[in-house]
Amino acid sequence: MENLIETLRNKKTGYGHFYITIDIDGEDVGTTTTNTMAIDAGFDDCYDDEDNDGRYYESRKEAQEALVSEILTANDIEL
Repeated sequence: MENLIETLRNKKTGYGHFYITIDIDGEDVGTTTTNTMAIDAGFDDCYDDEDNDGRYYESRKEAQEALVSEILTANDIEL
């Protein structure tokens, strides 16, 4: 999972919609998401600098794992 998180990218495609991708064996695999809480937390370099107790994602890594899992599920990929 860690190596997939390192390849995680996003591109805004519309209001509240993002296209997220990961690299699997040199191929980009992606899906569209509306999970803006995970986008905000997962791509905020300073997210873990704050106290996130009680927030939906308590760490940046947790949000990134949720996004990677969403991509894998949307593309019927099991690791």
